[in-house]
Amino acid sequence: MFANKYSSACIRNVAASLLFLSSSLAVAAPTAINTPLSRAPLDDTSHFGIGVTTSITERPFVGVDKQNEGLPYFSIRYKRFSLEGLDVGLDLFKKDNSVLGLVVTPRFYEVTSGFADNGELNGIETTHRTVFAGLSYDYQQSMYQISANLLKDIGNESDGLETSITVSRGVNWGDFTIAPSLGLVWQDGRLVEHFYGVDADETAPGRPAYGEHSSLNYQAALTAIWTPGKHWHFLAVVKEDYLGEGISDSPIINERSLTSVAIGGIFYFW
Repeated sequence: MFANKYSSACIRNVAASLLFLSSSLAVAAPTAINTPLSRAPLDDTSHFGIGVTTSITERPFVGVDKQNEGLPYFSIRYKRFSLEGLDVGLDLFKKDNSVLGLVVTPRFYEVTSGFADNGELNGIETTHRTVFAGLSYDYQQSMYQISANLLKDIGNESDGLETSITVSRGVNWGDFTIAPSLGLVWQDGRLVEHFYGVDADETAPGRPAYGEHSSLNYQAALTAIWTPGKHWHFLAVVKEDYLGEGISDSPIINERSLTSVAIGGIFYFW
């Protein structure tokens, strides 16, 4: 039933909406988001859409609670090129139900002392938004999709590496789709040290130095999609991140389990 309902055009629109949401969550997320059904491997149909999203995301840092974020969204597909949310993609190779491509994606790991309510992060060097680039792979079969990424920080921040894999399943009821997913995200020591570590000149009472440690993080998400017509698409996501010890052992981290909630909508002109 899921496969029949989602013809190539419908898969395209739902997939773009999901990736749009992934961009919004990434604004305040401690790890990268690999949203389920983030691409439609068999779809080559040109399209254009715009939308907005808003999210509430818990941050793991001491003295920091939740952050509210919002982003515009643009969806463009022309032959092998795509712009989905803030992610730029180029399909390199397609066969049957899979696609291998290049992806460039912004990441919002930034940390400033002003994030903390009572100065708990004073003395911590400010980090900035950055850009990751690398390979993406998607396999789609009926109701299931596997998505994987191998990315490097190319934004002159950490120079770190990140790899992720997500498995998702979609279940359809009329205009509604529910898509649970499970994922793993591994981040190398350079990335973790830059964004979650404590350098020698950043130490303070109760805040010892913390160096290079890689981290394997876990994710679970539930996505709800409503497609009332061919132009409008609405969705909501509840996501849970569970941080690995490489991050959670840092003295500037006091939360290991993080909840994110986001809602959004997108309008497709064609």
